[in-house]
Amino acid sequence: METTTFTALCERAGRWWTIRVPQVEGLTSQVRTLDQAEIITRQSISRTLGIPPESIRVEVLPDAPVQVAQALRARHDAAQAAEAAAQATLAALEALAQEGYAFHDAVTMLGLSAAEVARYAPRPDGGPGLRDVSGPMQVAGQ
Repeated sequence: METTTFTALCERAGRWWTIRVPQVEGLTSQVRTLDQAEIITRQSISRTLGIPPESIRVEVLPDAPVQVAQALRARHDAAQAAEAAAQATLAALEALAQEGYAFHDAVTMLGLSAAEVARYAPRPDGGPGLRDVSGPMQVAGQ
């Protein structure tokens, strides 16, 4: 199912949060705590537009001090860097496996712990995990 992303602009109003959705003219909501903003906004959009709630993605943007925005940006950047590192590691492990490198050589070359390498390699039963720690390494999906 295709999803549509909406923005929930959240502003503190006393003990409540006021939510405005700029993509839907006039749509506002209130929640007591910020953790309720996503579900309440999704429900409001669904009712207003007559679309299924599972087709709606809500990005909650609270009005917060600059330090919060900086921390969120840093956390987002770190998550993207971790994902890029995981993809690069998988590509390297696949290349090493294709060339017949042993497990301990892959660990040394990539600077990974056995647990990190095992995350990418298949077990004898085909599930995730390391297949053979002494012989040539095989990576999941091969």
